[in-house]
Amino acid sequence: MLRKQLLLVFLFFIQLPYIGAQQSLEDSLHKVIADYKDEGEVARAYNSLAYEYSRKDLVKSRSYLNSAISIGKRINNVKRLTSSFSQLVYLLHDTGKPDSAEYYIDQVKNLYEQANETEKNEVGSNYYTVAALYYKRTGAYQKAIPFFEKAIELFIKMKDRQSTAGQMLNLGNTYLAFGKYEKATDQHLKSLRIFEEIRNDRGISFCYQSLSNSFTQLKRYDQALTYANKSIQIKTALNDRKGIGSAQSNLGDIYLGLGNYDKSIFHFTNSLQIAREVKSLPDELGNYLNIAKVYKAKNEFKPAIDYFNQGKLLAKQLKDSSSLAVIETELIVLQNKADATVAAENKLKSNIELLEERGDLNRQASGFKSMVDFYVANKEFDKALEYNNKYHQAIDSIANNDLQLQVKKMEELYNIEKKEKEITILKKDQQLNLARLQKQKVFQYGAVLLFGLVLLSGFLLFNRYNLRQRMKELELRNQIAADLHDEVGSSLSSIHMLSQMASQQGDDVVHKDILSRMSSNAKETMDRMGDIVWTIKPGEAEAANLKQRMERFAYEISSSKNISLQLSVDELEKLKLTMEQRKNIWLIFKEAVNNAVKYSGTDKMEISSRTEGKELLLLVKDFGKGFDTGVIKKGNGLDNMQQRAADLQADLLVDSVAGEGTRVTLRLPL
Repeated sequence: MLRKQLLLVFLFFIQLPYIGAQQSLEDSLHKVIADYKDEGEVARAYNSLAYEYSRKDLVKSRSYLNSAISIGKRINNVKRLTSSFSQLVYLLHDTGKPDSAEYYIDQVKNLYEQANETEKNEVGSNYYTVAALYYKRTGAYQKAIPFFEKAIELFIKMKDRQSTAGQMLNLGNTYLAFGKYEKATDQHLKSLRIFEEIRNDRGISFCYQSLSNSFTQLKRYDQALTYANKSIQIKTALNDRKGIGSAQSNLGDIYLGLGNYDKSIFHFTNSLQIAREVKSLPDELGNYLNIAKVYKAKNEFKPAIDYFNQGKLLAKQLKDSSSLAVIETELIVLQNKADATVAAENKLKSNIELLEERGDLNRQASGFKSMVDFYVANKEFDKALEYNNKYHQAIDSIANNDLQLQVKKMEELYNIEKKEKEITILKKDQQLNLARLQKQKVFQYGAVLLFGLVLLSGFLLFNRYNLRQRMKELELRNQIAADLHDEVGSSLSSIHMLSQMASQQGDDVVHKDILSRMSSNAKETMDRMGDIVWTIKPGEAEAANLKQRMERFAYEISSSKNISLQLSVDELEKLKLTMEQRKNIWLIFKEAVNNAVKYSGTDKMEISSRTEGKELLLLVKDFGKGFDTGVIKKGNGLDNMQQRAADLQADLLVDSVAGEGTRVTLRLPL
């Protein structure tokens, strides 16, 4: 629905269901664009991508918006076009094109007027929100408020809690801009409560920052720092570059208020770098003004004037009349050209009138202070005294709002304490209904029983552990005995028989043949004994050892037969294998290689291993004479290989074609 996407339009409060990292969200949206045949859904995905990139890359964001607008016009989808045009308003304003931004506000208004009844509320809430935020950004705060209120009314009607919270926060920030701290904090806390209930981390981070801004302007810096740090922690976790930039600016304001000018410039400079990185001109303008104010506070007027002049150019480009009035006021006081005193005085007064008309109480107070400085510099002390009184009246008004805010906080704390006391009384009443003696006995018996159960559980677990260890030891001993009997016993018997034959034969030729066979059997016995020791020897359970053993065996046996070998088993080094797995993989591999060398007549052999998903794939391939798997006689260790594969719960496939060679494939689940 459009209202689920409306907040994606506005740079303060949008968050799609947050699953995994931000890159996962972007990948999912690209998949929608690639796979969906519904063009409306594709346009929605482009709008969502445009929002995500509005926090870090405005060029890409504009590209995605252009795609969404093209689709929206082609399918004549009012909802999608409204969303795209709304995002475009902010993008154009952020890149210094306010005239184009105003054009697209009119486009959104036209779509609202043309919308049918089923779309009226959604498109209308979009229009009121985009207009309100635009007026707020250009300093027309009084004009923005009724638009925000109308948007909130429609979102509540549509039961869209996320959008409602977002516009409450925007409304609170608007009140904050002209010093209505009680109303601002009321909206911020309402918004925070909703964002916490729906678990929207991005919205929560914005609320924390707005509360921090309120406390900064009220000079309650400890509370301001607490909320600022909470905000920047969440924004860092979300990798919200634009949000991190605004949080850095907030920290700069706090340290300016504390008089720590070096830290203030450090944070404002970081914020300025991020604003340039994401190409946000309004944020860049704000940081120029802030850095200039720090230098002014340090009485370093030349860099202050330089930064004010840079900000002036951007304020004109963005049509931000409030910021422009503040900058011109500051420059007049700093430059203080004696030959243009009357013109300067009139300009200062007109700027203050503009700020008063806009309802910007904080900047108005700053303007009164600038007038005081101006008249003092020109030695018109009676006028300086007049504006000094106005300045203190404005400051007193802000302090009065501070008092109201404190009363509101005290009332909230009182209500919380009252509820906690009511809960405590209810718990005590329930506890008094229980018999004290019985309760004490039940507790004691329960503690004794619990302690006994813990001891019994520990004893049983210890015995079970010892039993498992003994069973493992017994299994290992049985396995070693079986391996010695099967692998070594037969070879030793053969050697014994051959030695008896040698003692009975007198022919030297026969003796040599028998001795050669005995030597061969002895070497085979040593190899088998080495295999058994290797599989059970502590400290050699690493898969890398298996890889090295396989490589050594394959190269030795193939080189002895002049067989060309292509070997790649590096994947084995990454695996954690049990003793049983290591042993059976080795013996299957060894049998397969032996068979290829002894029986295939091949002059080339390929051996490789790789992982596919959660499986290990081991391949031994020769290019020899092959055999017919349907008529092959038992032998050559094929039965043993199949049995070992079954022990591993693996699949062993022997695929052979006469005249083309044999392929042995082991597929082992990991």
